[in-house]
Amino acid sequence: MSMEQKYQIGNEHGSVLWDIEKLLNDIGKFRTREFDVEFLALNNPFRGNEEYAMKTDITKPLIIVALTENADKLIDGNHRLQKALKLGIPKITAYYLSFEEHHNYIVNYDEQTYCEVVRHFEK
Repeated sequence: MSMEQKYQIGNEHGSVLWDIEKLLNDIGKFRTREFDVEFLALNNPFRGNEEYAMKTDITKPLIIVALTENADKLIDGNHRLQKALKLGIPKITAYYLSFEEHHNYIVNYDEQTYCEVVRHFEK
């Protein structure tokens, strides 16, 4: 039995939930780019299992979405990012999806809720 992959962010205004499994089915149509591991780790605190992280395949690209013009969010690959950080690897590959590319993978997308939730992530 497979577990559905989802990623959620939220606050007192609601939550935004991505269907990672659906997104991964279409991943080939998105572009990749290199990201600085330390910068990503600083902006995406690790709260996972360290032992599991060290067993992950860091050649598999992460998934990062543009929440707004001023805010990005790692939505898949936190354990891989942690492994790269621990190994001292300076750069890691990630799929980078614009809002237009990723909003179709948000479960029950609601524009008002999305705007209220992601405002918290802008710097």
